[in-house]
Amino acid sequence: MKNNPQTFQLSTLHRGKYMFILLISIFLIGLGMSKVPIQEIFKVIIALLMVPLALYLAIKWSTLPSTWQLDENTLHIHHAKREITFPLNTISHIRNLKRSGGNLIIINQNKGPAFRTWRNKLFQKEDDLPALTEALKAANVEYYDM
Repeated sequence: MKNNPQTFQLSTLHRGKYMFILLISIFLIGLGMSKVPIQEIFKVIIALLMVPLALYLAIKWSTLPSTWQLDENTLHIHHAKREITFPLNTISHIRNLKRSGGNLIIINQNKGPAFRTWRNKLFQKEDDLPALTEALKAANVEYYDM
């Protein structure tokens, strides 16, 4: 691998914040529809049409884009909240678990806790995950796409 680091942009999000906003939004939609004086069938239809809006807003408000830099010895992950560095020789393997709307990426180390991050594909432009995957495999990091 080259001495200069390769840089990749991933569309990640703060999963806890996302779930909190989504659940509160759905609760508020249900509460609001229970107070509207119209027939029940219209309440259900309106509530169902508002769920995609709640999903969109939850994603937009919990977006946490990350930059991944890979050089010959380390993997650096930068996002607004923190910066993490993994020496490549301490990474046991990386698992990419596909989920609806995104991926759960787990970096397992030889010793210590695993690092987890959520990649979001909904309402986002294409990111650099395929290129990052190829670069990690070229650096002889065990990578499992599940």
